[in-house]
Amino acid sequence: MAGGKNRMNGVGKCTLYECFHAKVKGDRIYCAKGYRFLTKSQDGSIGIGRLSSGKQLAFQVCQGCPDFDDMGPPVPAKERGWLNAGR
Repeated sequence: MAGGKNRMNGVGKCTLYECFHAKVKGDRIYCAKGYRFLTKSQDGSIGIGRLSSGKQLAFQVCQGCPDFDDMGPPVPAKERGWLNAGR
């Protein structure tokens, strides 16, 4: 669902777990549409550390993003991250 319509109606935050434009390349996560997740990062990308540990990936730039492309319901917290496997 392009345009973030599913989330802009108040049904939670837009997260990278749910957006088709969130891509992983090497050890970085970036936006295929060119939005910058972090201003501190040279290219706006983030490290995969948060993803690997299952932490929240809801950045301010994603909230109300006109290009947010919803993959469906959020990934449950207990199913996020691979560093937490087996705990």
